[in-house]
Amino acid sequence: MKKLIVLIVLNALFFAANSQTMDQITEKRAREMHRVLSLNDKEQWKKFIQENYSKTLIEKPMRSKKTTSDAEGSATETKEIKGTLEEKVNIFQRLHDDFAGSKIASVKPMGENLEMILNIGELTGTFKLKFNKEKPHLIEGLGIEVDSGGK
Repeated sequence: MKKLIVLIVLNALFFAANSQTMDQITEKRAREMHRVLSLNDKEQWKKFIQENYSKTLIEKPMRSKKTTSDAEGSATETKEIKGTLEEKVNIFQRLHDDFAGSKIASVKPMGENLEMILNIGELTGTFKLKFNKEKPHLIEGLGIEVDSGGK
């Protein structure tokens, strides 16, 4: 009987150690996204997207909106992005160009949402990620706001 109790306790400890909360999983995915963005390796970007984005997000068309301001006024440029894996890799290229070598200022998991702020020089990027509620909690939504410190 004593062996059975010890076995049950060990199983419970093993299960608790191996089960991660949603916040832990989503934070891990966000930090891995930052790590992969710093790599100059399209195959690694593609692998990250395939392993961490939901199929729905990969196939979803997206929109890029860039607003620039100066003393003479502001201008907005909008670009439609096709719902393909290659287009998502192209997004990673642009993010790599801006944020390779950046530092994580904060990561705030909030259930199915997470906000990660990256800084490099005068540039700040706020990454808003939305995750599936069900395991394995893949990324199903992505929004990025970039501020160049008033430049």
